[in-house]
Amino acid sequence: MDETDRRIAEFLRKDGRASNRAIADALDLSPRLVGSRIDSMLARKELRAAAVADIFEAGNDLVLAVGVTVRGRPTPEVAEELAAVEEVCAVNVVSGEFDIELLILSADHETLRELVSTRLSSIAGIERVMPALGLELFKFENTWSTF
Repeated sequence: MDETDRRIAEFLRKDGRASNRAIADALDLSPRLVGSRIDSMLARKELRAAAVADIFEAGNDLVLAVGVTVRGRPTPEVAEELAAVEEVCAVNVVSGEFDIELLILSADHETLRELVSTRLSSIAGIERVMPALGLELFKFENTWSTF
């Protein structure tokens, strides 16, 4: 990916619906070159198109960070099982106090209560869960990377 590709990708990151003409005008390139560059980046898997939902507009007002301690079962197996839980949006095997950290989104407290007290606790290998409810979110970005 050269500098021109990076500029195109960054433009698309900010406005994924931009036309080749709009990108070309903004970056002083030809629309044909922009289209060709986008096609090449897609073919090399350096760029992908994806629709990203606004999780908060979708009604997920509650964010719960959960530390998980694992015992008696391989941590990656527990992580895979946790990743299959619909409300869990991130699963990380970590070093430190916990073995796994989760990020959970929910529309209501009842769902969170049931998830933490029943569903997560029933997964084999989970010894302890330490939930922390987000009180005020200062930053949440859904961009994967900058160029």
